[in-house]
Amino acid sequence: MSQGSDHRSVLDLSQYQAVLLDLDGTVYHEDHALPGAVELILRLQKIGQPYACLTNSTTSPHQLVSRLKRMGVEVDPAHIYTAASAACDYVLQRFPQGPRVLNISTSGVDEMLEGKVTWVKDDHSPCDAVICGVPVNVHATEDRLRAALVQLRGAAELVAICADRVYPSPRGMEFGVGAFTAMFAYAANKKPVYCGKPEPRFFNELCRRLGVNPQRCVLIGDNLESDILGANGVGMKTILTLTGVATRSDAEHASPQLKPHAVIESLASL
Repeated sequence: MSQGSDHRSVLDLSQYQAVLLDLDGTVYHEDHALPGAVELILRLQKIGQPYACLTNSTTSPHQLVSRLKRMGVEVDPAHIYTAASAACDYVLQRFPQGPRVLNISTSGVDEMLEGKVTWVKDDHSPCDAVICGVPVNVHATEDRLRAALVQLRGAAELVAICADRVYPSPRGMEFGVGAFTAMFAYAANKKPVYCGKPEPRFFNELCRRLGVNPQRCVLIGDNLESDILGANGVGMKTILTLTGVATRSDAEHASPQLKPHAVIESLASL
């Protein structure tokens, strides 16, 4: 991890083509903005510096716009990239002639793919991809899960929104997309395609949308395994904020691939 003047140099956001902000644990926690988050986004908007908010959420960018607005900041959906967005992008690029999709993830995927795919709802129609989300969602009904298993034991690809094992909710720890996907992968003997952080395709596609070079961007996040590992892997500068899951000790003892270039207490430091 950089120290002294090198550390301060990393924190100079004006040098980057784009500033990428993780959401949960960096910009907000549940429905509350974290220190400095709203002020930083408003500043980036005021000076016209390209930026984006990113998350392993299974929702669509439009669904997160309302959440951010309640916290006091208006963000255009074009500046929000979710793991669900990445999964939809992958399917559309993988099957350019028009994918046939069985969705067992979220309404956000429905929203983003409506009119662009042929929806599959049973186990005997042709299917190109099964998109997997968390086990607690309106699309994960018993009939659809059984149909997904049959399709995956056939020709359909298993597309996972992200590889998160678990995620926190107001009820406590929940089974994540990665855990749910592992069940289907084992049962169908099929290797899944993961689309969210820390996959390189997630960061590269976001940068392609922004028209920037990943190696000239900075990522600010709270998670070493998804945010820092993924951004380091595509050559970005990385800043760890201590408002989420990782601690300063975690960063100090991290392997080189997981080590951020700088550590801050919160976005207020910027």
